Amino acid sequence: MNKMVNKLWTRIFIVAAAVLLLLFFSNDFGLIDIQETAIVVALGIDAAQEGEGYDVTAQIAVPASTGTSSAGNVTVKGVPTVGEAVAELNHETGWYPTLVHCRLILLGEEVANEDVFNVLDYFLRNDAVEDSCLVAACKGTARETFQAQSPVGDISASAITKVLSSEAQATGIVTVTILKNFAVGYYSESESGFLPRISIKQEADSQGGQNADGAFAPAGAFEKENAPYALSLAPSIKRNKWWRAKKRPLPIAAPVSAEGGNQGSGGQGGSGKSGSGSSADVFHASETMLFYKGKRVALLTPEETLAYNLAATDTDYAYGSVDVSENGEQTSYNLKMKISKKKRKLTFENGMPVFTFTIRANARIADTDKSHPIIDVAKTLLVNETILRAAEEKFQSELASVWQKATNAGCDLFFLKEKLHRFHYKRYADFKDSVPAAVQVRYDIKFTSMK
Repeated sequence: MNKMVNKLWTRIFIVAAAVLLLLFFSNDFGLIDIQETAIVVALGIDAAQEGEGYDVTAQIAVPASTGTSSAGNVTVKGVPTVGEAVAELNHETGWYPTLVHCRLILLGEEVANEDVFNVLDYFLRNDAVEDSCLVAACKGTARETFQAQSPVGDISASAITKVLSSEAQATGIVTVTILKNFAVGYYSESESGFLPRISIKQEADSQGGQNADGAFAPAGAFEKENAPYALSLAPSIKRNKWWRAKKRPLPIAAPVSAEGGNQGSGGQGGSGKSGSGSSADVFHASETMLFYKGKRVALLTPEETLAYNLAATDTDYAYGSVDVSENGEQTSYNLKMKISKKKRKLTFENGMPVFTFTIRANARIADTDKSHPIIDVAKTLLVNETILRAAEEKFQSELASVWQKATNAGCDLFFLKEKLHRFHYKRYADFKDSVPAAVQVRYDIKFTSMK
């Protein structure tokens, strides 16, 4: 009996192996012919500079025998829809564009002034673009942002996706948003959402970093002077079988003119900048743009972004600074904070809605701006109660600022209408038009030492 069973399983194994081999040698499993395909790694959408419609910039990965990454930018101007722009890429370059590897959708600043889902609905309809694709807004235009030069040699789209990594979200630096989550917020009862705002700061070789106004800003100065919780950043679409356009080489990374590329509907430009040998561009995404009904309504500062992440996202730990008066002098403490519990609950008291933030965090001293006795250094895990209370007050102040800014702009940032509809449906008709403005907010924030 056992021999018969063994023979049966042996035959099953041989048949299965034969089927797998047949599939392996008879199917390419969707392999991309890089000789005929333009691999789009990112798409940027701007309001048309001339006339109506949009200027769509595609950053296309260029294969290189050296193995180093390079990319070219192709801009299709004045198109009414993103879908038409993608189709036009084939006409402009003779290469068939594929969006399977698109990992970033970047919206220009002017696009954010209108309903952004006028353009984002294309990606929801297109099965080639994954729901996990990152979505972000930028300062200025997406075309200019893609032309920036990363200081570590990455193409700009790759550098931006690293800035918007899950690690950055976990530490509260940025608010990472993917296409799926942004669409869920837009189509929910709250009709709200947020996007990280990408900005570029040029770093010269012989000078320190400069802020947006050109003023010198040494590392850490902004956090200590202005930001109680600011962080110091360390550094299948089928091919057309009956018609083929005339092939032209893809644009490669090269210096561009002062106008940022060729004029016309298919202006091309490299991912580098003129004079990039003496300077590089650093991407920042610590600001957060708030949206209501698809339009931007407010902007959170880096400190408010961190406070929001600590209260409402998957942020696990963060660094923040707090000033405490000791012996008549101000001492700045840099704290390492680990969130042990966070909860947001909507309840009703006396017929009115109450929203409570409950946050528990452990803290330890990471650094100070003054020297301390060796006994204090040895007990760095034991944080003084005065410091802990000051950290609680600072955190509550920043979180209250986030609430007030979002409420004044009409953005339901904490999705209270959705909570009201889901958990208190009988009261939904009465309060759907007054939430979140009519909600009383309470803060239950407690910091303790790590030991």
